[in-house]
Amino acid sequence: MQLPLDAVVLLLIALLTSVPRLVLVLAIAAVRSSSVWSLLAILSLTYWPVSAQLVRAEMLRVRQLSFIEAARALGIPHWQVIGRHALPVLGKTIAALLPLSVATLIGVETTLSFLGVGLPPEIASWGRLLATARQDFTAWWLIVFPASTILLTILALRRLIFLRSKSRFNAN
Repeated sequence: MQLPLDAVVLLLIALLTSVPRLVLVLAIAAVRSSSVWSLLAILSLTYWPVSAQLVRAEMLRVRQLSFIEAARALGIPHWQVIGRHALPVLGKTIAALLPLSVATLIGVETTLSFLGVGLPPEIASWGRLLATARQDFTAWWLIVFPASTILLTILALRRLIFLRSKSRFNAN
């Protein structure tokens, strides 16, 4: 009996998206050991559903394109149709999704470190820098500089998407 991989992946996505991600990440991060690798694993395991849904939807769209149907009609093996024809088209979607995902993950890591369940104390983090502002409420620079750095980094990553789409639009 063949396992319906698409149905299993959609079920996992539905299960992971039914719980608010920040709550899920906080719950897992609170009970695990504090290290860079465990935080990376937690973020990877909880933030893949959005990317997976987008990539799946794009692959379903690409599968219906005429050049993919022509390649199948020519008898080209399935793996070759995917590798040579579908994945290059899918790569543009992934390239557009990557800066947005990184921006989101920076925000989540900052939140976790601010709350004290993110990176270990010996590793510098923007969230931990923001958390030091709790010690002296009159030290405005403890909030302004880390917060503006986070904001500018996230805006720069989001701006990459706009620049990529603008250059692609002008090329056509």
